[in-house]
Amino acid sequence: MRSLMFLIMLATISSIVSSCNNQNKIELAANADEYYTCSMDPQVVEYLPGNCPICHMKLIKVKKNNLKEGQIKLSDQQIKLANITYDTLRINDLGKEVTLTGKVTIDQDLTEAISSKIDGRVEVLYAKNIGDPIFKGQILYEIYSEDLNIAQQEYLTTIESTSPLEGFIESAKNKLYLYGMTEQQIENIKTTKQILNRVPFFSKNNGFISDILISEGNYVSTGTVLFKVASFNALWVEAQVYLPYLSFVNNKTEATFSIPALGAKTYKGKIIFIDPQVQTPERFVLARFQITNVESEIKPGMLVNINIQSSKIKALSLPVDAIIQNSIGTNVWVRNRDSVFENKMVVTGIQNSSQVEIKSGLFKGDVVVISGAYLLNSEYVFKKGASPMAGHGHKNSEESKTQSMQGMKM
Repeated sequence: MRSLMFLIMLATISSIVSSCNNQNKIELAANADEYYTCSMDPQVVEYLPGNCPICHMKLIKVKKNNLKEGQIKLSDQQIKLANITYDTLRINDLGKEVTLTGKVTIDQDLTEAISSKIDGRVEVLYAKNIGDPIFKGQILYEIYSEDLNIAQQEYLTTIESTSPLEGFIESAKNKLYLYGMTEQQIENIKTTKQILNRVPFFSKNNGFISDILISEGNYVSTGTVLFKVASFNALWVEAQVYLPYLSFVNNKTEATFSIPALGAKTYKGKIIFIDPQVQTPERFVLARFQITNVESEIKPGMLVNINIQSSKIKALSLPVDAIIQNSIGTNVWVRNRDSVFENKMVVTGIQNSSQVEIKSGLFKGDVVVISGAYLLNSEYVFKKGASPMAGHGHKNSEESKTQSMQGMKM
């Protein structure tokens, strides 16, 4: 009898305990705006307390944020740690850019051919190496010439005459000028009463030796080219412009040059020549730019990156780092007033190295994530278990289906 009474009491107590547990579970059940999740596996969502099915840690109760599809909210600390920065969509001057590769060459318009003005033999060359810099007034070579010696002697005889005629003196002096002698050399003959057996000749301009066409001991005739001297003040940059980029160049086109060998410094220049013929079979047009070289740091043969920008337009634009592209389309992250980040599809237009045009999908004044956009993508996938673009892809397919149905004839 006592055993029976004990069993009845035990059953009653168990029933009471079970009822209390169920009541506690009911009381602990999440409200409509709450759910249980795991701090280690936030993708787990439950509406009753318990343990995580993945790591078996105790679930914690959190409030729903009532976010729409494609939205995510981060704390201020998370934003700071992710180094997320923003920029406001605004109207900017925007032009399309094209980059060409060119090579520095000598400006042929500034190249001087130094030729002999007298028959004779080159006794000494002072400029012996191609590429050597030369300066105005620098001696280039010495020449021995019988004709020049005779002309010097005639001038000396004329000025030493007891009754020299001014016309004869001037005529003899002009003959020496024609043979290439300088005012100072002629004055020295008059002062010293001696002729120069080997007459030195000097450079009239600054530049560098681009070609040497003689050697010491060579006999030369009047008009024989001895040197070619190029200027350092201005150079050419020649580039191959392929036909798709031909619309970017004309005789007024200006360009910005960067030379890898000279670091980050940039230079300005403009087109001075466009070949009227298309080179075959490569199908390109030769364009020639002129670039100033005030500091003489640019050398012929250097490779050049040429940046040409089309005429600029007023357009809504963002830094290119804000744009995320994948197989579904182009999208950005926009920060709303309540610090919620929302993924939005956009349609882009022209783009250069720093900015891209936004044709639709955003409005002027929208605050768009610039750095950290891909981190937001990753965080969204981690929390939601899906891509933020998934909803956009569904919308696109629905729009395409609707358009297809509208196009069908009934």
